[in-house]
Amino acid sequence: MALAYINLSSKQYFNFMCRTDFERRIFHDTYKEFQKKSKPYNLNQTLHTFSQMCRANEKANCMHQKLHYAVMHTIESLENKMPLLLDTNGNPILFDWAELHIYASDLLNKAGHVVSLTYTSPRLVLNEIIGNLLILSYDVKDCYNKTFMVEMTNELVVNYEQSDELVYG
Repeated sequence: MALAYINLSSKQYFNFMCRTDFERRIFHDTYKEFQKKSKPYNLNQTLHTFSQMCRANEKANCMHQKLHYAVMHTIESLENKMPLLLDTNGNPILFDWAELHIYASDLLNKAGHVVSLTYTSPRLVLNEIIGNLLILSYDVKDCYNKTFMVEMTNELVVNYEQSDELVYG
């Protein structure tokens, strides 16, 4: 019986120190899109950073989503496999969605551009907790008995969904 139903989330940061092709693509494509999409929030060209634009106009916050659209195909290339979250056998954990967030960006300094992607798994069955290991399975009809283990780390976020309880009558 399941202890709970959960989702796992993992966050990946992208800045000028990218190491992989995937990271470089996200970094460069989001910066290029930031340069384009920031124009309506910087009409007088006195604002250079994302935070300045948000302070001057709350609608600038929609750029998170606009930049996300620019890298959707790149994210799809991951085939729903989280690049940073692996089970104890080295297999990637699957994700249902990824959400882009702009931490900082500067029209005058590309090195000041920092974004993140937060990957969130589909609903998982938490079967057991042993020390710092979560014994999980995907909440899919054919995969219920296929368990895997994930080590709890500081980078891992567990989102609690539901707990099944025995009811005695």
